[in-house]
Amino acid sequence: MQLICPHCQFSKEVPVAKLPAKPTQVSCPQCKGRFALPEHDAESSNRPRINCPVCDFEQLESDACSSCGLIYAKYHSAQHQEVSAGLAENRLSALADRPKAGFWLRLVAIMIDCFLVFLIQVVFGILLAFASSGGINWDSSTSALLQLFSTVVSLFYWIFFTGNCGQTPGKMLLRIQVVRVDGGNLGYGKAFYREVVGKFLSGIIFTIGYLMAAFDDQKQGLHDRMAKTYVIKL
Repeated sequence: MQLICPHCQFSKEVPVAKLPAKPTQVSCPQCKGRFALPEHDAESSNRPRINCPVCDFEQLESDACSSCGLIYAKYHSAQHQEVSAGLAENRLSALADRPKAGFWLRLVAIMIDCFLVFLIQVVFGILLAFASSGGINWDSSTSALLQLFSTVVSLFYWIFFTGNCGQTPGKMLLRIQVVRVDGGNLGYGKAFYREVVGKFLSGIIFTIGYLMAAFDDQKQGLHDRMAKTYVIKL
């Protein structure tokens, strides 16, 4: 029987009669590396054999490599996780590489969203006025309360939808989405930074921050550049 060292590939022909009946560890006479002696009884010759994916040692099918000690289940689990991570990274990269939504498409989406926010503010504002004074009585306290309520509703609308899935109802209708430049979702923290801080700065400079999306090669407004986001077409 020919024995081959898995470490240095040194080979030697050894009579089967001189081999021990049970599997054991042997030392290579050339490199002194230890490895498992292959099983050689008649019964084992009919059993399936496998090669270790790390050291390429061939042995009967088992849970671990007799030469390097590799546990096959852990190895294949790690390989699966690496493949899954690679697929997820490729998916995000492909998402970020999709065509970007232009200025006019984004403007229409904003107009739809502003109209929806206005309807919500009107409906709930009337209900709040009735609940606070028993009728529509626009005194100073009610006006201040309505103004605060309108601001909260508006902020919640933009931050919640953008942070949750990158799509407000207006963007859903037009099939566009806000994503990070790496393709991932924003999350509520980055959505707050983009929708509140970024858009405030885009608006106070004579809306130039918004108009940047019409001329930028990646269709990014100032708030997109600040938050490192794209608006993509789905």
